[in-house]
Amino acid sequence: MSAQVGWPLRGGAPYRGRMRLAHRVRTSASPAQVWELLGNPLRWPEFDLSLRRVRGSHGAAATGQHLLALHRVLSLRIPVDVVEAVPEKRLVLLLHSAPGLRETVTTEVTPAVRGGSDITVSVVVDGLWARPAAVPMWLASGLTARVLAARTDRASRKATRGAA
Repeated sequence: MSAQVGWPLRGGAPYRGRMRLAHRVRTSASPAQVWELLGNPLRWPEFDLSLRRVRGSHGAAATGQHLLALHRVLSLRIPVDVVEAVPEKRLVLLLHSAPGLRETVTTEVTPAVRGGSDITVSVVVDGLWARPAAVPMWLASGLTARVLAARTDRASRKATRGAA
């Protein structure tokens, strides 16, 4: 006896692929100012509203770190692996969100031509539950990107006022 798990596609085969979702936002903050927030795991709850706190970090994000994020509402512990951390440029995280669901979150920061930075947040959802999780993940990553841009914008304006 065999059970078929997943959402069937044409031909009756379940979906077991990956889904990539992306958002791009602009901020007036420099890549260094964005990295002050993005590169410190203890500060991630300041822009990722689903997180209460992150444990296992003492300073800047580093490739190979294994962290534990605590979900703000559900009090779930989410294992997070830092796959790649390139200061002021790129942060790649692997989140083990739930059994049958993994997210690879890539945040890229590039200098904008007219000053400030472009922030691209892309999420690759993988696993048995990738398809039903796609829309909530897309909405959450979009909110996170926008809050990150808003918080870094505010910090940039504060720094500009302080220097004047």
